Amino acid sequence: MRQLRLAGPAVLAGLALAACTTRPESLQANDPFEPLNRAVFSFNAAADDAVIAPVAYAYRDAVPSPARKGVRNALRNLNEPVVFANLLLQGRPGDAFATASRFGLNTIVGVGGLFDVASEANIARRDTDFGLTLGHWGVESGPYMVLPFLGPSSVRDTFGRFVDRYPHPTYWVEDVRETEAIWVYRSIFAIDVRLQLDETFQSLERSAIDPYVQLRSVYRQNRANALETAQDFDDLPDFD
Repeated sequence: MRQLRLAGPAVLAGLALAACTTRPESLQANDPFEPLNRAVFSFNAAADDAVIAPVAYAYRDAVPSPARKGVRNALRNLNEPVVFANLLLQGRPGDAFATASRFGLNTIVGVGGLFDVASEANIARRDTDFGLTLGHWGVESGPYMVLPFLGPSSVRDTFGRFVDRYPHPTYWVEDVRETEAIWVYRSIFAIDVRLQLDETFQSLERSAIDPYVQLRSVYRQNRANALETAQDFDDLPDFD
């Protein structure tokens, strides 16, 4: 989002003004930190233009599509224990069992998750997190937040990100968690996410009058839809 580039002094100015320039419409949108959020949003846009997007595009151009798909499959497979734990916490044992089956099948037969053989066996992938688990049990999202590098969030979802670290396999293995390997994983994960969101970013840049407001709306709508799915489910394994 090149039109939103902002230098460091402007970010600091946003921090200084955050406490005293909150507009009534920001409060109505449950965005009391809007000045600060906009400053972080602009910082993220500048970082994306300068570093993240060029690296993601270089990865896309250098790595063939089948290999990128395998990496994405492996990243999703690593997240299955997180999904499994949250499905149990949401009271969805059938979906949790299906997710555990996916993880085992893809890890063993799918060569560590590079191949999504579970989907070919009609075991659909679930996707949930601790933020949605809290929402499932009635915890409100709280004020909207924009996190450095991570982007849109809320108070509830930010706390959920922290909790979701613990069931993730990269946290289990000390040789990964306590070494540079964790940063390799995070870098690959960030690049893959950036490529998945590329069309969304380009659409915002082309069409949104105020990309900040548009992204806030899209994020909230997506989270509301995900929460509705978590609360309205048929808790039966869906494989033959």
